[in-house]
Amino acid sequence: MDSNLDLVKFASLLHDIGKFYQRMDNQGSSKKAYDSKFDELSSSDYGENGAHGKWSADFVSKFYDDEVENLVLYHHNPSKSMDNNLCSIIQKADHHSSRERNDAETKQNVLESPLISIFSRINDSSEYYIPLKELDIDDSIYPKEYKEMSGYNLQPDYKTLWAKFIKEFEKINSNDFDTVLALMKKYTSTIPSAAYKSVSDISLYDHAKTTAALATCRYLYSLEDKLFKTKDEQKVYLIINGDISGIQKFIYKISTPEDAQSGMSKRLRGRSLYLTLLSEAVTSRIINDLNLNSSNIIFCGGGRFTIVAPNTDKVKNTLNTIRNELNMFFIEKFNAELYLSLVSEEASGNDLTDFGQVIKNLNTKLNSDKKHKFAGNLDKVFKIEDKVNYDKLCPVCGNKLEKSSDDTCFECQDHEELGQKAANANYIIKYTANFELDDSSFYVEFLKTGYIFKKSNSDVLDIIKTNPDVKFIIYRLNDTNFLTLCDEIKSDNVSFDFKFLGNNVPNIKGKPLYFQHLAQISKGANKLGILKMDVDNLGTIFSDGFNHLDKGASISKISSLSFYMDVFFSGVINTLVNKYRVYTSPEGLDEYEEIKLDFDGEIKPVYKGYSDSLDNSTSTIYINYSGGDDLLVLGPYDDIIRFAQDFRCEFKKWTAQNPAINISAGITIVGAKFPIGKAADMAEEFLESSKNCGRDKITVFNEVLAWDTKELEKGFDEIFEFANELESYTENKNVSKGFVYSLLRIWESKFNRKKQHLSSGDDWSDDIHNRLSSKAFVPIFKYKLRLISDKDIRNDIDKKGIKLMPWIKTPVSWVSLRLR
Repeated sequence: MDSNLDLVKFASLLHDIGKFYQRMDNQGSSKKAYDSKFDELSSSDYGENGAHGKWSADFVSKFYDDEVENLVLYHHNPSKSMDNNLCSIIQKADHHSSRERNDAETKQNVLESPLISIFSRINDSSEYYIPLKELDIDDSIYPKEYKEMSGYNLQPDYKTLWAKFIKEFEKINSNDFDTVLALMKKYTSTIPSAAYKSVSDISLYDHAKTTAALATCRYLYSLEDKLFKTKDEQKVYLIINGDISGIQKFIYKISTPEDAQSGMSKRLRGRSLYLTLLSEAVTSRIINDLNLNSSNIIFCGGGRFTIVAPNTDKVKNTLNTIRNELNMFFIEKFNAELYLSLVSEEASGNDLTDFGQVIKNLNTKLNSDKKHKFAGNLDKVFKIEDKVNYDKLCPVCGNKLEKSSDDTCFECQDHEELGQKAANANYIIKYTANFELDDSSFYVEFLKTGYIFKKSNSDVLDIIKTNPDVKFIIYRLNDTNFLTLCDEIKSDNVSFDFKFLGNNVPNIKGKPLYFQHLAQISKGANKLGILKMDVDNLGTIFSDGFNHLDKGASISKISSLSFYMDVFFSGVINTLVNKYRVYTSPEGLDEYEEIKLDFDGEIKPVYKGYSDSLDNSTSTIYINYSGGDDLLVLGPYDDIIRFAQDFRCEFKKWTAQNPAINISAGITIVGAKFPIGKAADMAEEFLESSKNCGRDKITVFNEVLAWDTKELEKGFDEIFEFANELESYTENKNVSKGFVYSLLRIWESKFNRKKQHLSSGDDWSDDIHNRLSSKAFVPIFKYKLRLISDKDIRNDIDKKGIKLMPWIKTPVSWVSLRLR
């Protein structure tokens, strides 16, 4: 191990930790928390705007040697450092990372300046702020308006947060970079990096992480090429983008649906998770081979990743090797259904000021590369085996079937097992080794990376104790209290971290609820709902969303945007699904409905009702995949429709109600035995309909609807509210089912255009205009109202129905399913 590289990594990561320390210190007292040996220093020593270096140096002196302390203290003035070269590397990395800072109009009181949500900065939206606390996935860190914040003096919050940070820092091995980085992620993700003279829109974590990444690159670059300290135009960095294509087809590929339904829920989840782990394993191989670290991974999720590396020949040669090895792996193992595009862009410090343009250039290269898949291996792709027994193909994926205990291939069995082990797990254990460990859920030999899922602490401890020579990272899932095993594991081969993963799988006492159970839990018709959602125009948001700012989209802004987007999709979703539950006991439920579920002949009742407690219950929402910027979930059709509405509402809150950040959805509703792969494809097609018709929409019941009402154009939220009212009226016998169905017949005769295909925003707008222009339904609608005897209800439906009649298909479809 290069000792100088270690010095650079830790000093750059912790160079600004003094800002955190300083803000909790007693600002009105002459006695400072740092050691008195720093009192004699002035700005001529620590540099202009470098006073926080005294607090930083004092903190690191308690955990690191004098060299790290010295680099941290003088990172604003390297000429005073005992190692001018290393300190200059950190200073320049700090400058290149902090290019995100836009000057504030006036000097600000740091203790009155919370972190501005990065989502507020997209297209100059209204400012929302992040509460100052440790990172979590509950609603306590949702962005808030300034008037909603808990006060105008943040020092008590800084004191509380600092005390927690120090307590946990003292528990860990401070020489383990991954664990230190995880602790920084937990405690500094909500702290502004700069606030006095700068707009406080980047967290201390994102600044520290990108500084560590850039400093690592600069140091490694200096080992192979001459580093010009003052040249911001020098192409020191290489930005790497990877993208695995073919994911959708890979996940939902089914050869013979009638033979593939058994274990399908676990298999679909396993395939999605397999690709997630594969992407992470590829990034691990890259940073390990290049002597980089976790801070160099700017983003990884959904089959895509971005890494910042030094711009050297070694890096480029290594990338070519990994690209070729992985694509050969895809050819041999998956018949070339998957493909890794791996492209790079040289960048200088100046280029990092507009990192959005770098990302745009990389996306252009990715799109070009995907048009020439396997260009160097076409002979292997089109190689035809002389003898193929077509009677022995896997009924699930269609690949050649080898002997196994079941009539599916080994890969499908592995994916099913992975989906089962990951369901509701509490830990992921990642390991790096030249061999596969027992009980692995994932291992790829040439990547030298494996993963093991476990629920209990004792299971984790057993694995660590029996493999003392293997490098491990223990990730606590969906819980930022990730050091629970730190006291029991004192080993240099183990790091600790936390990871957000949408892994909710409905189960009763360890037994998973299958699709037929979820359909049965629906009210009325036994139907399953499949929901696909993703963020609109995310590529444009990353590349152009900060163009209105003087300094554009820096690397820190892109890192922050990626981080907070993934926290919502991978983490917060786990709290949102808890609203949709069934209970294993009626105790504590005021009103409930009993549903008897059949588990291979064993009948187990569940109860639908409401309770504040989550005990003895399970969510009904099955998360097949959620991460990055999209999701696919399944469940009872009625819960799925409501969940889509809730998720969108919470997403808007999370993204600071920014009108430029929206999400589209597609929902398909099918029977429990309908091929789930086909149903997922249909949900994808409905999502595409939403996007093709202008985005920020939901397609459900084969209708493309805007989420929000805009004057005469009615949105899904208002339409669905009326659907629930109409259901209540019908269920209480105030309105007959005949009346409800007559509304659909009116709609079909006056509005339904069966041959019309909406393929653009203009088509959709024209359709809305045509619907609003038609008044031919009014006489017959008024005539049908006479069937409602209750005057108040008749007047209510009259008032709302006139406005909603152009979209009445959705409320009628809802009532029809719910009261079947």
